[in-house]
Amino acid sequence: MLLRTPLLWMLTVRREIDKAHELLRKLLHRGIQPTLITFNAFCMSGLLEDGEKLLQWMLEKGIMPNATTYNCLMKQYFMRKDMRATAALWKGMCAQGVIPDANSYNILIRGHCKARNMKEAWFLRREMIDKVYDLTASSYNVLIKGFIKRKKLREAREIFDEMRSKGLAEDKEIYSIFVDINYEEGNMETTLELCDQLIENCLVTKLNNENN
Repeated sequence: MLLRTPLLWMLTVRREIDKAHELLRKLLHRGIQPTLITFNAFCMSGLLEDGEKLLQWMLEKGIMPNATTYNCLMKQYFMRKDMRATAALWKGMCAQGVIPDANSYNILIRGHCKARNMKEAWFLRREMIDKVYDLTASSYNVLIKGFIKRKKLREAREIFDEMRSKGLAEDKEIYSIFVDINYEEGNMETTLELCDQLIENCLVTKLNNENN
């Protein structure tokens, strides 16, 4: 299996699908359980239908997938902007007794934000906090932008403050949004504070990284 797994990966990356299917059939026929690497090979090559079939085979054989297995499929469906399939996988994962990890939550939150399901995204964020999971910077960014578009400034501010407290606020666009909001509201002290942070966290940090 150690030799065949990289070969299967290579075949899927090279889009030699027939050969990949044939090799997989031989592995399954011999009772060789597919590894997570095998599963990822199909999903990351865009072969989601094959990934779904492989997942179903694993379940039928009593092989319990872990959160990473589901995350791999969820991420690919999210990238296809298929939120219905992403949410269905999440429900299937929970139904199987697989505990979602931080990555699972971040994928689903970004998906709901892109689909403008901000109520669901807010609920998932609260659930992450309760479980002491960390949101990624990209998850914070899409949450903030989603609430700004809905004109939910209270929620957007709460998330932005949380993001800053964790040292994850490094996006120039996000800072600019709140600089403009506070300026329009006449909060000059906060506006100047955010301008200083924008320069330090976004511009100076970027220049330092480029020079290193």
